[in-house]
Amino acid sequence: YSTGKFNLNADATVKDLEILGDRFVEAAKLMKEHGYFEPNKHKLRMMLRLLFRFVWNYANIYYNQIMEDKRIDIEVSHNHPVNKFGHFWSSVAMLTLAYPCIYLNRPLTCCLIFLVSHAVRQSGHFFYEHQDRDMEKLKFGHKDGSKKEACAALLLAGVVYRYRAAIWEQLHKINNNTPNFNFHFTPSQYAVTVAFLTILPHFVEIVHQYGVLRGISWMIKIWTDPITDVIDFYEYARIDPKWFLVTKDPHAVYRLDPETKTVVVVKVGGCGVNEKKVE
Repeated sequence: YSTGKFNLNADATVKDLEILGDRFVEAAKLMKEHGYFEPNKHKLRMMLRLLFRFVWNYANIYYNQIMEDKRIDIEVSHNHPVNKFGHFWSSVAMLTLAYPCIYLNRPLTCCLIFLVSHAVRQSGHFFYEHQDRDMEKLKFGHKDGSKKEACAALLLAGVVYRYRAAIWEQLHKINNNTPNFNFHFTPSQYAVTVAFLTILPHFVEIVHQYGVLRGISWMIKIWTDPITDVIDFYEYARIDPKWFLVTKDPHAVYRLDPETKTVVVVKVGGCGVNEKKVE
C-alpha cells in the first residue's frame, strides 16, 4: 500500500539518499518521455487509463486477500470428510434455492433455507471437525466460539418472537410505563432483521479494527463461500458412511499437521495422552 511518503530511519546514508534521488530523476525522465507533462488532447484518456490501472491493482490486492482468507479457512478448519460433505451440499442448497429467493423477493423462504443449510454446514464444525485451536487463530472472521454465539442468538430470537406478546405483558407488569404491545414487524421483516444481525456485529468489529475495505472484503468472502466450497469440496459429495461415526471429543485437544493434514489427539479432559492419530 502506498501512502505517498517515504519514511527513512537514522541508518540511511548519503549514498542511500543519492540513489533515491537518482531514481526520482529517472522516473521523472520516463514520465516526460511518455508525455505526462505535455498538454495534449489525450491527457484525459491517459488519466482514465491510470485510474483504471490503480483501481484494477487495488481490486487485485483485495481479491488475493479474499482467496488467501478462504485458503487458510479451508486448510485449518475443513479436514473432516463429514464437514466437507456438509459444506458441499449446504452450498448447493444456498446457490440453487436461497440465493434465487433473494431475487424472487421471498425473504422468509430465503431465511428459512439459509437457516437449514447453515445448520447442516455448521454441524460439521460442531460435531465432527477435530479443530486445532492454535491453527484456528490463523483464520480471519468467525471462529467456533463466535459461531456458537450466533447460533444461540438465533435460538433466542426465535423464542422472543414466538412469545413476544407474553414477554411484553410481563414487562408491562414490571413497569407500568411500558407502552402497550404493538409489534409492527411481519415474520419476513423479523427474519431478515435477525439474519442481518448474525453478521452485522462481526462486520462492524472488523471495520473498527481493520478498516472499511477489509470489512467489505470479508462480506464478499462469506457471500461467495458457497461458490468456492462447491469447487473445493465436490469430491466429497459422496463419502463413506463410516465417517459419520467418527465424531469429535469436545473435551479433547487436537493438533493438526498442515503439511500432511494429519490430526492427532494430544490431551483429553485436561490430561495429556500419548499422541494418537485420528482416523
